[in-house]
Amino acid sequence: MNRLDYTKLALLIILLCLGYPAAPVLAESHVTGGEKHGEAETAIRITSDRLESDHEMRCVEFIGNVMATQDDFVITADRMKVFYRSGADTSMGAGTIEKMISQGNVKIVFDNETKRAVADKAVYLADQKVLELSGGDPRVWSGKNMVRGKKITLFQAENRSLVEGDGEDQVEATLYVKEGGGLTK
Repeated sequence: MNRLDYTKLALLIILLCLGYPAAPVLAESHVTGGEKHGEAETAIRITSDRLESDHEMRCVEFIGNVMATQDDFVITADRMKVFYRSGADTSMGAGTIEKMISQGNVKIVFDNETKRAVADKAVYLADQKVLELSGGDPRVWSGKNMVRGKKITLFQAENRSLVEGDGEDQVEATLYVKEGGGLTK
């Protein structure tokens, strides 16, 4: 597999990761001739200081000032490592990603900048459609509302989240309410 194929594979892997609405990127969307079964491809742009791929280990790593963008989703980190399944189709078929790990100053912005998250580490597990935020001081904002904990897990398939504290640090939530008692954004 040549260097261009690895770059294309890396882009597909990131695209699959970032299809997760709470995860984990601001390029223009477009439909290409590569649609199949009504699924449109979406443009994604990733920049970093360096890209390393290891076919034997089935991973691609973006290193230094990483920024991945897709539609209204942006993720930045010091490093982003993407693992793909053995025998992954180099023609960029869907479902090749196993997991994505972003480390160091991880920031995620999505839903037209109304939602954002920060952590030192973000792990996306593709099969389970789960995003785990940990390290540093993980926080997630939705509008002005904020939740903080030692570990925040977002379960996309189940449309739920879990925020965990530890013995010393409790979970913290700041919620803004309207006069009538409903939550504001």
